[in-house]
Amino acid sequence: MTFGEKQTDPTTPMHWRGNMQADYYYPNGIAGEKFFRHLMQMDTFLATMCRPCNKVLFPPRLYCEDCFTEITDNDWREVPAAGIVRLFTVATRNAHGEKMQQQKIIALIDIDRTDGAMLGIIRSQDLNKDYCGAKVRAILRPKERREGTLKDILHWEVI
Repeated sequence: MTFGEKQTDPTTPMHWRGNMQADYYYPNGIAGEKFFRHLMQMDTFLATMCRPCNKVLFPPRLYCEDCFTEITDNDWREVPAAGIVRLFTVATRNAHGEKMQQQKIIALIDIDRTDGAMLGIIRSQDLNKDYCGAKVRAILRPKERREGTLKDILHWEVI
């Protein structure tokens, strides 16, 4: 079956063996662009403040998703690249289902002084520890090697 053909039988397996080229462009948007430009120069994150909701939005946004208030240039805040682990898991298999040589701790981290969170990899050899509630900080690439992407966050470490 090629891409031009339509799949009409729902019982026919839909699987593609081999490589498929998938070129795409996913822009960061205005808020994302500002966030990543800041991250390239500084060792902190940016967040935005919604005054009516009294929330600090992370990742930063141009409007509040709760009350639809527009975020102005005066509502941007610098926040630490640190946080507290809300939950975590130990990954033993990669995205292809293959067993990983080195297991990884993947955590949802509540970013300090914000109402938001982000995923991150905690670098630690202790896979049996309970990381919930642990204070962590982002370890960033050296400034001269930053690209303005999430890859600039190399990992998180427990402090």
